[in-house]
Amino acid sequence: MPRNRSIPQTKDCPKRVLQMIETHAESADGIKWPATTPAGIARVAALAEFEPMPEPMDWVEYQSSGRLLIIGPADEAWPLAEVLSKYLTCSMLATRPPDAAPDAPPPARYLDGRPRDLTGHLGAFELNVEVDRGRVLPAGPAFGIESGTFDLVLDLDGSGGLRMDEPPPGYFRALTEAQRQRALEELPLMVGEFQKPKYFAYDPDICAHGASGMVGCSNCLLACATEAIISVGDRIEVNPYLCQGCGSCATVCPSGAIRYAAPVAGDLIDSARRMLRAFRENADTTQAPEVLLYSAESARAQLAAAAATLPEHVLPIAVEDAGSVGIETWLSLLSFGAARVLLLPGAAPAPSKVEASKSMIRVAETIVAALGDAEGARRIVWLDAPGDAASLVTLAPMVAAPATFGGIGGKRELFRRALGALHAQADAPSALVSLPPQAAFGTIDVDRDACTLCMGCVSVCPASAVQGGGDLPQLQFREDHCLQCGLCEKACPEDAIRLQPRMNFEAHLEPRQQILNEAAMHYCPDCGKAFATEQMIARMTERLSGHWMFQDEASRKRLLLCEDCRIKHMSDDHDGMIDVHRGKGA
Repeated sequence: MPRNRSIPQTKDCPKRVLQMIETHAESADGIKWPATTPAGIARVAALAEFEPMPEPMDWVEYQSSGRLLIIGPADEAWPLAEVLSKYLTCSMLATRPPDAAPDAPPPARYLDGRPRDLTGHLGAFELNVEVDRGRVLPAGPAFGIESGTFDLVLDLDGSGGLRMDEPPPGYFRALTEAQRQRALEELPLMVGEFQKPKYFAYDPDICAHGASGMVGCSNCLLACATEAIISVGDRIEVNPYLCQGCGSCATVCPSGAIRYAAPVAGDLIDSARRMLRAFRENADTTQAPEVLLYSAESARAQLAAAAATLPEHVLPIAVEDAGSVGIETWLSLLSFGAARVLLLPGAAPAPSKVEASKSMIRVAETIVAALGDAEGARRIVWLDAPGDAASLVTLAPMVAAPATFGGIGGKRELFRRALGALHAQADAPSALVSLPPQAAFGTIDVDRDACTLCMGCVSVCPASAVQGGGDLPQLQFREDHCLQCGLCEKACPEDAIRLQPRMNFEAHLEPRQQILNEAAMHYCPDCGKAFATEQMIARMTERLSGHWMFQDEASRKRLLLCEDCRIKHMSDDHDGMIDVHRGKGA
């Protein structure tokens, strides 16, 4: 019997697709996907249409000559050094001396002490060593060697102090026997030149981290599993040697100032759109497709093992890390006709990465539910294991006519396109909905009685969401620009601003300026110049009423004058001299 005689045929199925059906569909990373149903046949066509995303443009290079530092109790480090010294130049930092006098000299350079201030990455680890009675030396002098830099670190008791969720390349935390066995297998291979993509791109001009010395958004710092991101004044800095591409920074960034570059969101959106279109064009089924975004390296093995059990309407797409895919991509896929977006990070993902993605999923769920979709909580699913996808209830897509927009533009522009496509076909969308506090969308509430229109908020807003009125004493606002970074709230000297995370669909889909506050202008009584608001003058007069310099009528009157007339009056009243000691006593 011919191998594919019992396989259902589909209309206009390309010859290359039928050839693939004979051996099941095979994705770019070699996973074989069954094609035993109409949905499976359509998936074959979709996989054939899928175009791999471009390789990253920038790469980070490491060099290792095999200098290994082993940290831990001497009795545990000793046998490992005996094995590894055959391949690497080892040094032992014994955090506890041997329980008994050894019968032979150490198998590597040996020092009793405690590690301090360990930093670095593959090819460039540095530390200090506490040698005795609290005396701390750089590693070079402590070991009696010229260079205290190490290419690799094997930490047997955790005293190295690198506690981040994902330690840097070249650092092996080996507290268990299984971890030590893995280190013995991998460490001898860590000699030579290595490279990895530079996973991120950063645009400081749209970063909302800080302004005028105040800290606004710190989402990326909190989400980074490798502690590769630090605050540098009003901006952030990412160490490309520590970054390992988890992508959580890009997922939680409100403005798109830091974006993932392996691949960029636009390339992923375009490839997924073509894939979903191919599924529909070759589908002899009413089953709506779902998209599975999985971490290419960490999730591949478990996904390959479960491929035969997954529903055949699930379309797999390998990405560098599932945690790097954010709300603009999720909503785009839903607007392209995907019934659900599945995210599979692989085994034991970093807790910070999981929380970053799940926090944004909660925002997306709220927005989708506000569009009138009863399945809002089921549209974007974080999978702990690939088999969990098989137990999910099938869903109809959110749209009858899939969107066709391209993946061009920044994060918020892509989000707005996807939102517009979904909103246009929503049956009963809400006008607005409150969002969780981590959301990057919302308005600000201004206390008009307290606001003096000083424009301090305008000067720090990184997205031009808060703007002045030009020649008019107004505070204007564009809600679709607001990042909810909090800089305006911190800059306000009157404590008149409060953040209000929400989704106002009209404000995002039909953007317009709104006036948050306005006031009458105060005019200089001498020259008629407008230089402040009436409210600002009244507030200043009230606050200075008890000051010793403003106890007579002439001094109080000067507060009402513009800067030029004030100087003229002071000069006329005192013959060009000002008594700075008046009111201070004899």
